[in-house]
Parts: sequence; structure tokens; C-alpha cells
Amino acid sequence: MNISQKPPEILSEAEKHIQNLQGQIECLWGQIREKDAQINQLQQLCATAQKSIRRLIEQNRLLLVSSQQRGMQDSHTGSRSNRHSSREPTYEKTVVCSLVNAHFPDWSIRELRFCGQGSSFCTYTLNQDYIIRCARHRDSVRRLRWEERLLPKLQPQLQISIPQFQHVGYMSNGLPFCIYPMISGQPFEEKYYHRLSEVQRENVVQQVADFLKVLHNFPIEEAITYSIPFREITEYPVRDMLQLVRQKLHPKLSLAEQQQCQRWFDIYINNESDFSYQPSLIHGDLQPRHILFNEEKGEIVGIIDFEDIRVSDPAHDLYYMYRNYGDDFWHRLLQHYCPPNLKYCQWKFRFSRLVDIIQHLLENIEDRRFNNIEEGLEELQEFLNRHNPDEIERSSMKSHQ
Repeated sequence: MNISQKPPEILSEAEKHIQNLQGQIECLWGQIREKDAQINQLQQLCATAQKSIRRLIEQNRLLLVSSQQRGMQDSHTGSRSNRHSSREPTYEKTVVCSLVNAHFPDWSIRELRFCGQGSSFCTYTLNQDYIIRCARHRDSVRRLRWEERLLPKLQPQLQISIPQFQHVGYMSNGLPFCIYPMISGQPFEEKYYHRLSEVQRENVVQQVADFLKVLHNFPIEEAITYSIPFREITEYPVRDMLQLVRQKLHPKLSLAEQQQCQRWFDIYINNESDFSYQPSLIHGDLQPRHILFNEEKGEIVGIIDFEDIRVSDPAHDLYYMYRNYGDDFWHRLLQHYCPPNLKYCQWKFRFSRLVDIIQHLLENIEDRRFNNIEEGLEELQEFLNRHNPDEIERSSMKSHQ
């Protein structure tokens, strides 16, 4: 007869203790088996979620491949010139001063200066030490949240500074604001690049390339969990634009220039598949004012304003570099960034530049800004006489192969 079969009255204290332990062990094993089953279920759910995310990404990629007349500008690029045109701040200095006093009563306010606002945030500098960004509307909330979650993940991988939020709170209107240490530097305008020595140019381009590599290689599955949106690059309305070119610009161009312009559009329309891409996390607004530069050291010290970050075409960020700093910067960037198909983007970048020139020229004609019309026309003629679309296409195809 084993212990469990003996009558309770004859069990010794030791035997009772052993019996209790056996019961506890059985109970623990039951709990372990239950937890194992729960873990297996969670693992299956995670695997299913990962497959769903990958499937969604692939579906989006296929949609992009099949889209017609892919372009380099997104849906809000056309109005980007108006984003920073509001001269009057959404929040007066007295409002921001009260905000600082309410949340940081121990802080002294020596200088509070309005330094601009975009579509989502009104920005002040505090004592030349901190940046205060105040949300302008409800849509700003999600932008602030994904910056708050993403930027701490990026900074350890970067050699240059990006905003690191020190405080996020709410204003009396229910909208959020954030405060982070100011990154000292000036907008990296093209003139500063051309003043650099050969060694400094290489260093600056390497800095940009390293930043883009980190950003573009960030796991997009993780970015999606931060509610960062996936946005297609809006196609150019090339046929509509071509009609306007024929009506309003051809009379101002020579026959050779008309034919050259027509050829650019023909190649674009007939090679739409060349404008597909593998989605990546992108900055989305790499204008000179968002790239901070230290002229004394000859190096980039920071990149700011991530409110337009999204999952989209990585070439969009590269195009900003080409548009802002010209061929020399861009060709160096190709060598440092160098994905397998980057040189194949050369034609796309050139065409994007042509469309920029034409868009601005048509706007000036519509608004009857005659001085700007002459300048824009000269820029268009210079482009058409300088860049042969067939030569660029052959060069790009050769590089692609």
C-alpha cells in the first residue's frame, strides 16, 4: 500500500507533508501546462500578425507597381509652399509663456521667440536652449505621437542629432505640446555646400547617406505599429500637364526644344513600370531648413521636423537632395548610399526636376508674374538643352542591367 492509499488516521506527519507536496506539484504542473498552451497561442497569433503585415506590405507594393504614371511628388507637395507662409503664429507669445509657467514654474523665461510654424505645429525657442512645439489641430496629435515613439529608436543608430522629447503635455485647448533641447545649427543651404573643401563635401554627403540608410532600413513592420502611415507617391497628371505645355509653353520654345520636351513626357508615359519601388520609412520633407549645419566645423549637426514621416518611396528623400544641392552632391550621394538600382533612378529624378520647373512656370503664367515667367522660361530652356532624355535613359538602363 502506498502513501496515498493508507487511511489518514495512520499517516505520520511526514507522510502528510509529502502528500501535500505531491498535490502542490501536480497543481503547479497543471498551471505550467496551461501557461505553455497560452504561450503557444500567443506565438501563433504573433506569427499570423507578422504574415498579415508582410502580406499587406506586398499588396501595397503591387498596387504601386500597377499604378499609372508614377511621380516623385506626394499629394501635399503642391501646397508645400503655403505650409510656412502663415506669418501670424497660431499661439501668441503670452499663451506660450503661460504654458511654460504652468508646467515649469521653476524655469526662468529670458527669451521666448517665435521661429515659425508648419501645417501641424507652431514653434518657439526658449532661452535659445529649448524648442517648444504646440499642436495646431487634432491631426497634429498622431504626428506628435509617432515622433515621440520613433525618434528614441533612431537616435542611438545615428551620428547626428535628431529631436529627443524631454516633455510632452497638453494645453488648455486639449491639444498636445512638446519640449526638447534645441539643436544648434543653421539651415543647410546650397551656398554652404559649395563653400566646403573637397574633404568636407565628402564628409557631409557621407553624413546624409548614413542618416538615410538608418532611416530607410528601419523595419517598416515596427513603423506601422507606431501608426506611421503608408502613403503612395501621387502620380503626375502628365497628360493634362502635357496639354498645358503645348498650349502655353510651346509658343515660347524653339522647335527643337518642343520636341525635346515632348520626348521627356513620351518616355515617362511609355515606361510607367520603371517608377515602382520598395517601400521604406522616409523623412518626407528634407528641405534645407530641416537639415542643420555648423559652418565653422563644416558638418551637419542635426535633422529636424519629422512630422511628414511615412512609409513610401525612399527615392523621395533622395530627390530632395538632388533638387536642393545639385548634381555634384547627388552624384556623391549615389556613391555613398548605393542601393543596387539607385542609378536607375537618374531618369526619374531628372523628369521630376523638369516637372517642378514646368509647374512653377505655369503658376507664374497663371498669376501673370512676368519677371518670374522670364526666369522660369530660361530655366526650362537650359534644362531641355542640357539634358537629353534618350541618353539618360540608355545610361540608366545600362546601370540597371
